[in-house]
Amino acid sequence: MSCLASNLHTEPLDLTLAFGTGKNVVRAILILLAGGLVSGLIFLTGPEPRPGEEQGPPPHVARVTRVALQTSPIRVESRGTVTPRTATDVVAQLGGEVIRVADNFAAGGFFEAGEVLLEIDPRDYEIALARARADLADARRVLAEERGRARQAEREWQDLGDPAANRLFLREPQVNAAEAAVEAAEAGVRQARIDLERTEVSMPFDGRVLEADVDLGEYLTAGAAIGRVYATDLMEVRLPLSAGELELLNLSTHRTGRFQPLAVSLTSRAGNETATWQGRVVRVEAAANRETRLFHVVAQVSGSELNEGKNPLLPGMFVEAAITSNAHSGVARLPRSALYQGDDVMVLDGEDRLKLAPVRVLQVSEEQMAVKGLAEGQRVLVQPPDFIELGAVYRTVRAEPDDGAELPPASEGEAPAELPGMRSSEIGDPDRERAP
Repeated sequence: MSCLASNLHTEPLDLTLAFGTGKNVVRAILILLAGGLVSGLIFLTGPEPRPGEEQGPPPHVARVTRVALQTSPIRVESRGTVTPRTATDVVAQLGGEVIRVADNFAAGGFFEAGEVLLEIDPRDYEIALARARADLADARRVLAEERGRARQAEREWQDLGDPAANRLFLREPQVNAAEAAVEAAEAGVRQARIDLERTEVSMPFDGRVLEADVDLGEYLTAGAAIGRVYATDLMEVRLPLSAGELELLNLSTHRTGRFQPLAVSLTSRAGNETATWQGRVVRVEAAANRETRLFHVVAQVSGSELNEGKNPLLPGMFVEAAITSNAHSGVARLPRSALYQGDDVMVLDGEDRLKLAPVRVLQVSEEQMAVKGLAEGQRVLVQPPDFIELGAVYRTVRAEPDDGAELPPASEGEAPAELPGMRSSEIGDPDRERAP
């Protein structure tokens, strides 16, 4: 074998032995040239690859869901302290000795409109009313006398035959003064009657006593505060919101001057007990707080809603509020995992190429989010792929329902679908404080 290899390396190839004579050599060269020409023609004129045929390595895999746009409200959360819509001090409008205090005029007591809570000794005011009535009777007597004198003077003037009567002679000023005195005496009677009525202290609404500071036999001066009460028909909660959260409510107040009330759910937790009340957001306060730069909306709970269940809504309670906004159009609900680098999501175009699409994030939770800015039917990646290359072709795989891609829609006018842990505050001011 070594000799044969040595002969191959040392001895030149004799073409005459391989192809014979020179004529055969030329023929072999022509054959080689013809074969090369045919191969080149086949390569240049061969059929193009069919569309859809894989060229090179297979594309990467992307799990996608198609966007289904909704007209949906957004739930905005806040917190606040309950206050009564009507709360006032109980004030003695006149002075005197307290001769009666109602049993329910004590902290926590309930009362009805017009119910007497406190009574002041009325004897002085009964005497004043009697004097006022006497003054009225005397004024009426004087008026009757002046009118009689005026008629007598008129007859005497007619007997003189002078058609132009003198006003003073006819006693017109005296009659006018007597009539004014009667009116003043009537006013005095009315005032004395009002003072007598004010010896019985009552309120013009159904309510409850916050505090009472008066005892039987105590002497009160006019204007003395003797307690504080509130009306039980309506409670309010001031709810702080950032400018972004206020925008999420989708209000039209600034454009039309009208306010469409929004549904709100108030929740209070004490140990294992949870109580919920339904109310309405009825107004937005006119200016932001100068210190916190937060706006405040006012929620009201009234009527039977106040005592729904076994826990009534009371002043001073700290509640959590979930406000249902006016409906937003063009809302897409996606898994939170679809969000990529801030406010972008990954989408596939018509050629299955990966792109970034900016969105406006309305709301996010631990698992899901609501966004605007996508088109109906657009394919969104439910999570970033293992390999990210913008512009590259990806093979699509439909996301399964348990991937979180299919979210329950929220009908217009109804509360948004329950999204676990969803809070609009995650996209609001991070340093805001709501605790009382």
